[in-house]
Amino acid sequence: MDSINEFISKFTDKKINGIVKIGREYFFVQDEQKKLREKIGKEVFSMGIFLGEKKKIFEPSPALIDMIAKLSDKKVFISKKAEWLFLCGRDVFMDSIVKKNTDSGLVLVQNEKNENLGYGKLTNKGVKNILDKGNYLRREN
Repeated sequence: MDSINEFISKFTDKKINGIVKIGREYFFVQDEQKKLREKIGKEVFSMGIFLGEKKKIFEPSPALIDMIAKLSDKKVFISKKAEWLFLCGRDVFMDSIVKKNTDSGLVLVQNEKNENLGYGKLTNKGVKNILDKGNYLRREN
């Protein structure tokens, strides 16, 4: 489980309990689900909430980013106009950042209501979009 914990550690020192690895994928699993898995006695291919997958690098899901956002203060808050652009896969320019809690590195991108929109890399020009919640809608087409 090193890859998911390594990813989480880029945002917070806090741990997320209940993570289960199945193949290359990671899931957040409740105790009842773990017991049911043991009771079934067969290998399952998924369960609980999908958190991400280890490919060449670890690729998180929006659900994991949401969980991390509740534990971390490595955040940038962006304007309402920039919020829409970010959700459309665009980068955020520095003048659209309303508030930031760090000066560089990976950051969680929040709207002005502190709702998580995804994450990116903070640079001197703004935030480079790495993953936004609109990504999954765009991939469906």
